[in-house]
Amino acid sequence: MEKIFVNQVGFLPEGAKKAVLNFDAPEFRLVDESGKSVFEGKTSHFGTDEISGEDTFVADFSGFSGQGKFKVEADSVASATFAIGDSVYDKLMHDICKCFYYLRCGDALDKKYAGEYYHEPCHLSKATVYGEDVEPVDVTGGWHDAGDYGRYSTAGAVAVAHLLYGVRFFKNLLDVKFDIPEEKCDKGTLPNILAEVKVELDFLMKMQRENGSVWHKVTTFSHAPFIMPEEDKSELFLFSVSSLATADIAAVFALAYTIYKDYDKAYADLLMERALKAYAWLEANPQATLFKNAEGSNTGEYPENEDNSNRFWAAAALFEATGEKKYYDEAMKQKPLIEAYDKSDAFKEYTGNVFTCLGWGDVAGLGALSLILKNDGSELCTFAKECFAGEADRLCKNAKTNGFGLCMLKENFIWGSNMELLKYLMVLTTANVINPQERFVNAITAGLDYLLGCNSMDVSYVTGNGEKAYKNPHLRPTAVDDIEEPWPGLVSGGPNTGLQDEQAQKLPKDTAPMKCYLDHVDCYSLNEITIYWNSPLVFVMAGLLK
Repeated sequence: MEKIFVNQVGFLPEGAKKAVLNFDAPEFRLVDESGKSVFEGKTSHFGTDEISGEDTFVADFSGFSGQGKFKVEADSVASATFAIGDSVYDKLMHDICKCFYYLRCGDALDKKYAGEYYHEPCHLSKATVYGEDVEPVDVTGGWHDAGDYGRYSTAGAVAVAHLLYGVRFFKNLLDVKFDIPEEKCDKGTLPNILAEVKVELDFLMKMQRENGSVWHKVTTFSHAPFIMPEEDKSELFLFSVSSLATADIAAVFALAYTIYKDYDKAYADLLMERALKAYAWLEANPQATLFKNAEGSNTGEYPENEDNSNRFWAAAALFEATGEKKYYDEAMKQKPLIEAYDKSDAFKEYTGNVFTCLGWGDVAGLGALSLILKNDGSELCTFAKECFAGEADRLCKNAKTNGFGLCMLKENFIWGSNMELLKYLMVLTTANVINPQERFVNAITAGLDYLLGCNSMDVSYVTGNGEKAYKNPHLRPTAVDDIEEPWPGLVSGGPNTGLQDEQAQKLPKDTAPMKCYLDHVDCYSLNEITIYWNSPLVFVMAGLLK
């Protein structure tokens, strides 16, 4: 079918703007709401690429800066409607931040702020410490992690880190208001983003044991069926501590300290106390304490093969927060261990720089962000900047290999491919802070265009944003709440050549990577949501709108 793919939310007036056609039309036009042509141009033929399988033609209308609502037309085919304007991304930014509020666990929702998406209090019982004869523990609060109702320390820490690094790099994020309850502090009221992040920080503090170590997760023994959260009454279990979770919490508490100290000194001091307590446990336990699910349990495992990147992040974050040389020395000690792992068979499928990895599975890039913020001219700081610059260069080269200008290769279309994209956009955003370049901004813009509809599925991967936004996330509450539309702002996992679920496997095996997607609630391998798929988009948008 002949289609014109475009960012269905829209464009900033002075930014790059393009649509992609999958058919040969030498000319295109931009039409306003009345049908009047306001811009005309010629398409450029890119050809067929590996990721989309489309013979693509690019319609570039960057030269048009008028504001309003428009469509791209070519021959008798029209794109979805989109906007051009200074405030075109305001709703998107509001929605992707507000999603964390809707994902709150416990008794944290208020009908005034949740509206029709309100649910009754949930998961308020104390959790049994699995395999230990000790008293149950109160670990209420935080955010539900994904399509399930589990809460996971490493995943939560990484989502918080994306948001807080966003605050550190881009102060405009503190000005974003997204209609949540006020949180009082020494200086009056916390900015919305810090109030929301504090919900998860408070939960993560409860996940820390007296000895400083951190439980890896709290979940029921098996995933709940598709029921509302308040109907999930199964016993909660705290599963064993890991050095992965302990290091991540040390890092994110140190990072949080650098921000909350300007608003609430007592709270910030508590965060630092907890960070140091976690780090002391790591020092006393130098061997990796990895995590494996208890036999028979099927909730998220979040496994990692080593903890060097986690210890690197913890040391780098504490160095940035305190300036103490011992943390710099520890980060330097972890660096060759990470480099050795990067060259091992366990990491052979990854084509990028390990020190720019920004997901829960490898967090060395988060440590690098702390070093970049420190900006002290040290060997490690210089190294971190070089890693991000080199990776950004690689991503810009990738963007030239397809008609969409997307910085992805076919092997990047894995489970959660949209997070792969967003991590790459975080790298490009950071590189653009270090050394601003138009090619970085263009690659970021093309990536956002892809996410919001300029893709061969012709779908926006953010609910409620775009004329053809997806509507059926693999998410328990939105599946069973009897409300037609899911709450807005949820980022889908996106196309995945692995096709790991039964519904996804109905797609032909030779489907092009960009088309390995179905908007179906059963597609957990294509259409689930997670807190750490939303959080990098917040970082990227803050950078774009700074």
